Amino acid sequence: MVVSLGAQAESAPSLLSPGYKTQLETWLGEGRLSLTNIYTKAAGDTSLDFHKASDGKGRTFSIMEATNASGQTWLVGGYNPQSWSSTDGMHVTMADSDRTAFLFNLTSGFMLPQLKQYFNGDGVGKDQTFNSAKAGPTFGVGHDLYVPEDLTNGGSSYLYTYNYLGQPSNGVSLLDGSIWHGNNVTFGAIQVFTISAVPEPATYGLLLAGLGMLVALRRNKRLAVLA
Repeated sequence: MVVSLGAQAESAPSLLSPGYKTQLETWLGEGRLSLTNIYTKAAGDTSLDFHKASDGKGRTFSIMEATNASGQTWLVGGYNPQSWSSTDGMHVTMADSDRTAFLFNLTSGFMLPQLKQYFNGDGVGKDQTFNSAKAGPTFGVGHDLYVPEDLTNGGSSYLYTYNYLGQPSNGVSLLDGSIWHGNNVTFGAIQVFTISAVPEPATYGLLLAGLGMLVALRRNKRLAVLA
């Protein structure tokens, strides 16, 4: 996997260790990935700073340090297959083929997919991400993972849209599995990465071969003109 840092994040350490990067690749299931850091939370940032950097940039991984009321910290986040927006509200995905987002807890080593339909038109699992100028990277309805306007205090996790058990989770936390007791999650570092595939060596070979053919064709055409 290739990870690059944007200008904003050149001096900031990445939240992704090599092991965590490999785990995200495995969960996404698309082979090797190139991740580009487009946003790193700075002191005094609000949700507007997140949106300024992340809106309209395509699919992303959002990764954050989240601390519960007891002072325990996990590295959690989510995969958003659509672009973030500050004005769209809830991104609703009725078709199972569009329900490809997932949440993850890298510290505990598990992933929770967006729930599929139980029957035609089922609304459980449809609310992929919440897109508001007054919220950071927020997933699901309720919300499954909520980052507040100041990107720090008063966050929460109330799982409903995302669950590996195939049914709503009755409001437990992505952090520690506890029952929801209010907006008592505090967020530390937050980073957002755009996602692109890394061409396999065979693909590089085909590209080079194609470039070689173009060069040869241009050379032959030039020689034909001179003759």
